[in-house]
Amino acid sequence: MKSIIALAASAALALSANAAPMQSRANPGKKGSNFNFASAVNPLGDAVSWAYNWSPEKDGPLPAGVEYVPMLFSTDPNHATGWQQKAEAAIAAGATHILGFNEPDLAAQANLSPEAAAGAWRDLIQPFAGRVKLVSPAITNGPPPAMGTGWMDAFLAACTGCTIDAIAMHAYDSATNVAYFQSYIPEVAKKYGKPVWVTEFAGSGTEQQQVDFINTMIPFLDKEPSVERYAYFATLEGNLVAGGGLTATGKAYQSAK
Repeated sequence: MKSIIALAASAALALSANAAPMQSRANPGKKGSNFNFASAVNPLGDAVSWAYNWSPEKDGPLPAGVEYVPMLFSTDPNHATGWQQKAEAAIAAGATHILGFNEPDLAAQANLSPEAAAGAWRDLIQPFAGRVKLVSPAITNGPPPAMGTGWMDAFLAACTGCTIDAIAMHAYDSATNVAYFQSYIPEVAKKYGKPVWVTEFAGSGTEQQQVDFINTMIPFLDKEPSVERYAYFATLEGNLVAGGGLTATGKAYQSAK
């Protein structure tokens, strides 16, 4: 997603370069960042090991050691034009994974049928198989069969012969409903028999409820073996960061472990 407005849409559907070097890429941490402007990631420092911005290229440098992961947001020409060259540049710069389409099961986002997404995957993303890991389109936690795991089921059935190394998923709900997140995320991994990337998640509520949610969820995600990487929504002005520093939720996300 690219805005707080988009966050509200997903939440409603669900329920309602001043950094220390990172740890070795051979054993990276799971915690990541999603951002619009690379400079916004700086306050998180070495708390994150990877980042993405819903795009195949970033607008500037990330903190030292943070891996940039390119995404093909959708098949719209605004996103797909020049995709191969931009993805190649990201790989040359150290990217080890590619992210697929963003919320294709949501009309306000990539808005792709499973069959259209499968065809685009074969043409645009499958050619990178074997060179980097390919992470599936990121589904919402909206209700099947049209959304969420229902959409993913149809995509995987249509994408015969496709390489899918991990499943990308989003999860939004109330910050007080931690039990939902802690059951839903492993269930998705078990359903598909693949590691999951929780590329967007957040709990709605008061600032303190969000802080408590982060302090509970990060240890869970770090210990949950089915979760390969995760990123809280989002490193955007007024959310995790404000005025070049961290908000209360940003401080919680940075320090929670």
